[in-house]
Amino acid sequence: MTPRPCALVVDSGAVLPLPLLPGTTVIPLRIAFGDEVLRDGIDISPDDFYRRLEGGERATTSTASAGEYLEAFTNADGDDVICLTLPKQLSAMYATANMAAQMVRESGDTRRVTVIDTGSAAAGLGLIARVAAELCADEAPALSVRSRVMEACGDVRMFGTLRTLTYLARGGRVPSIAAGVSSMLDIRPVLELRGGEVHRYAVVRTGSHALAMLREIAEKEFAAEARLWVLAFHSGDEGGAREVLEAVRSVRTIAREEVIPLTPALGAHTGPGMTGFAAIPMTAP
Repeated sequence: MTPRPCALVVDSGAVLPLPLLPGTTVIPLRIAFGDEVLRDGIDISPDDFYRRLEGGERATTSTASAGEYLEAFTNADGDDVICLTLPKQLSAMYATANMAAQMVRESGDTRRVTVIDTGSAAAGLGLIARVAAELCADEAPALSVRSRVMEACGDVRMFGTLRTLTYLARGGRVPSIAAGVSSMLDIRPVLELRGGEVHRYAVVRTGSHALAMLREIAEKEFAAEARLWVLAFHSGDEGGAREVLEAVRSVRTIAREEVIPLTPALGAHTGPGMTGFAAIPMTAP
C-alpha cells in the first residue's frame, strides 16, 4: 500500500477523545496513583479518574518515552510525519519527541519527521490536532498541513476557570496559602494559555461570575463576523462545560462544536471542576 503524504502523531495532552482518523497516532502520557501506573486515555477513563480525585487519591503524571515516539514515527503510514506536542514550558514531550526524531534521521529512514511545539494544551491542542488530522486523512500535501498547523497554533485561543487552586499548589505552581484563601472565599481565577504559558486573565468571585467572564471573553476576543470551531472542556463537570458552550453561543456564531472531558494527564494538575473553552476561526464554510 502506498503511504499517505502525511501522518500525524499527537500526545494525549490533547483533549480526548481525539478523532482517530486515518494516519493519526496518539501517544499516551502516564498517570500514577502511587505504584499504579496507567496510560492516559487507555487504562483509565476521565470519569473514573475524576471520581478517584474527588475520593481523595493523589495522581502524578509522567511523559512517554523516546522509544514510544520512535515506534510511532517508524510505523507511521506517511512519507512525512508531523508530531504535535504540549508546550516545552509545560512538558518534556517536545524534547522527547525531538530525541526520537533525531533517532529516525540517524537510522537512515527516509521519512521526514517535524516536531511542532503547539504552544497550547488541552482543548487548544485538541483543536490544532483536529485540524491536522482531517488534513492528513484527506491526504493533503505535508507542506500544506504544516502551514495550516502553524496558522492554527497562532489562531487558537483557550480560556478556563478553576474551582480550586489546591491541585496547582500541590505542583508548586501557586503557594498553598493562596490556594486555601481562594477556596475559602470562592475566588475563581480565569486563565488563558497563550504562547506556551498560563496567564491570569481575570479574578472573579463565584462560578456564576466566572461564567459571565467567559461570555465576555468570547465577545471581546473574537471578531463579531467570525464563525468559530469551539471545544468546551471540563474536568468532571460536563454540565458546566455545556453552560460555557451556551455562553459562547449567546455572543458568537459557532460553526462546529464539541463538549469534551479534560484528559486525566492535565486534570491531575487542575483538579475536578475546571471548565472552559478553546476556539479557532473557521477558514472555510
